[in-house]
Amino acid sequence: MWALFVARTSRCELRRLQSSLSVSNSKIQIPARIKRDPTDILHALESTIVKDSSLHIMKDYLYHDDPYLLPSKKLDYRLYALSYESGKKTAMWIHNEHSNLFPKHLSNPEIETFKPFYTDKNQVSEEILLSAISQCKVSNALHIYKLLDTNVSNGTKQALLELLCFFNNKEWVVKNLKFEQWFSSSKKNYIWKYELEINELFNFLKNQDDPTAAAAYNIMLCGLIKYLKVNEAWELYEECKKKNIPFNLTTWNNIIILFSKVFNKRKVKIEMEHVLKILESMNEDEIKPNIQTLNALLKMIIELKIDNFKDVIKYLIIEFKNMNIKFSLGTYYYIMLGFTIYDHNSYDNFIHILYTVKNKKFTIQDSADTKFFKHAMYLAHKYNNKEAGNMIHEILLKEDNYKFISTAIIESDYYNAYILLLLSTSTIEEFFNSYEKLVPNLYVPTKQLLVDIINEMQYCDPSVLVKYIPRLWSDVNTFCHMEFSIKLIIISLMKNNMLLVNSSLKTIFTNAAWNCWNDMKKQIKLKGKINSIIKTNLVANLAIILLHNDFVKESIEILTFINKLDLFVSMMNRNQINELFDKYISIQCIKGCFLILEYCVNSGFTNINPMIMKLHNLPEFTNDDRDKLINLVGKEILYMLDTKQLN
Repeated sequence: MWALFVARTSRCELRRLQSSLSVSNSKIQIPARIKRDPTDILHALESTIVKDSSLHIMKDYLYHDDPYLLPSKKLDYRLYALSYESGKKTAMWIHNEHSNLFPKHLSNPEIETFKPFYTDKNQVSEEILLSAISQCKVSNALHIYKLLDTNVSNGTKQALLELLCFFNNKEWVVKNLKFEQWFSSSKKNYIWKYELEINELFNFLKNQDDPTAAAAYNIMLCGLIKYLKVNEAWELYEECKKKNIPFNLTTWNNIIILFSKVFNKRKVKIEMEHVLKILESMNEDEIKPNIQTLNALLKMIIELKIDNFKDVIKYLIIEFKNMNIKFSLGTYYYIMLGFTIYDHNSYDNFIHILYTVKNKKFTIQDSADTKFFKHAMYLAHKYNNKEAGNMIHEILLKEDNYKFISTAIIESDYYNAYILLLLSTSTIEEFFNSYEKLVPNLYVPTKQLLVDIINEMQYCDPSVLVKYIPRLWSDVNTFCHMEFSIKLIIISLMKNNMLLVNSSLKTIFTNAAWNCWNDMKKQIKLKGKINSIIKTNLVANLAIILLHNDFVKESIEILTFINKLDLFVSMMNRNQINELFDKYISIQCIKGCFLILEYCVNSGFTNINPMIMKLHNLPEFTNDDRDKLINLVGKEILYMLDTKQLN
């Protein structure tokens, strides 16, 4: 046995020795260096952190990875984010407006952003101008160009013309302020600035050699189309055709956009031949189209309602697939739009597109890419398909697809459609299970969305609904603190379900009613009015809830406000009046009864004689109360009631 062990040990040692010899005799190969970004180590460390999938938090780190540390109001999301970037903008403003405060290069190594503003010709050169152009600093580039007395090469003038045409009305630095971009309006500001400088550069370059002139015509045409100078762009396009100016791929893509604008403006019907002619012209110039070409063609076909547009879309899809052009999300958006916008029986096409997209990985290639998820969720809501909505949301949360939600407006439209879809296709328990995962971890609901949810809740089973009213109240109180019109709708739900709740929920409902009234009272004292339009019957629900929970004094205070102040519209309904009056009668509260009668008289309610009789027959009713009642309803009515009572 011992010999066997030694033999085995020797064989193992021999193998280890042979292995080490073979390694030592082989040539050492150093692996190729992998280029790393400065933040790659941080991303690697982040990947080691175990995520809590139950939280589903997608908000920026600015708000912390904790739902309890998220902003408490929807407006605060914007305020916190923009204040985060306000320091950067302040520093930029100081550097631009007070350049004299930065006379030296104090940083080592030198920081490009902190370079002083140039004031003398000797400080600048063509290289510095090209550097400013490459950083898309429009005003700085123009300033340096003027300091150089326009004495620069044609290539630099072409670069400056491109800068002015593409970034005509804003500095590229805004793009680096991601939160400002996120909360900015989706509307674009199409203002054609620097017209004098652009015309000077263009008129000079177009009279140079053919390649220089062609480049100038191309960039000028693209700039005019981008800033919706349709008439000028069309005239320049016609001039280019007469002069046989060759177009590059970017210009061709913009020409397709121009065709769409011109045909739409002139109300001319576009035919399949126009689309084919564009592609044939590109082919003649040996220009291979790209995904932007396809998306521009699809957009034109859909907007101009070309005849047999579905067949044209299918033809383009096949042709571009044959060219091995990978579709972007914007392509699928236009396909989805084309097959659903004019056809209400296109559900199968919609589902097929979702399954096609589901297992693909996308990068942003076109501005239309950011429209896919919003429109897909809109269609899922339109078709009332919960499975489709969940599939779309799953795709959105996959890897880094959330980058396609590019602005707060798109995010709001997407989640509004998704939550309303869940609301219409789920039981109340299922809905709130999903709702609690989304709000506020992923999304803070808008005022209108909360109204839609509350209105839908009115049709739910009251025995189930009462459990979720406190959550709705908490969200409205948090996200729409001073929106009393919404808060009072929830109060009406509380009032309608008071008889079904236990003592703990009654306390919650009572506190909600009293806190809501106190907030309203504060606004009345500060501004003399309520910002939103409030219906009296909704305010009356506050008094009813308080009265049912023995807050008699507080309910009287609310009714006193209703009678004395012309702050509310509409009227209490008869059921509310009877409920309040009968409750005051049952607890023998004469003051409350008088307030209800006063409201009925002032509002023109008829058939109040039974109420007067009930009040008059209370044991606590005094002669002073009788005189007050006579002043309110008239001596004749009271005499008539006395006569009926005697008979």
